[in-house]
Amino acid sequence: MTISSRFTIGQHVRLVEDKSQIIRVHPDRLAAVYEIVRIVPGERDGEALYHIRNEAEPHLRAVSEGQLQAA
Repeated sequence: MTISSRFTIGQHVRLVEDKSQIIRVHPDRLAAVYEIVRIVPGERDGEALYHIRNEAEPHLRAVSEGQLQAA
């Protein structure tokens, strides 16, 4: 089964707070705008995976579709 992705490369997104996550995201990061830089092949719990980037961070973040909303 192929998972379709809701977001596209280059699209701007924000992180969504998910209280069930083991690793909490700082509120400053929730306010930040990220750019989708890669749609990762495969899935996590039936959701598409993405690599996102913010200019203020030196690294990429790997997140699932449920952790994102359009900016």
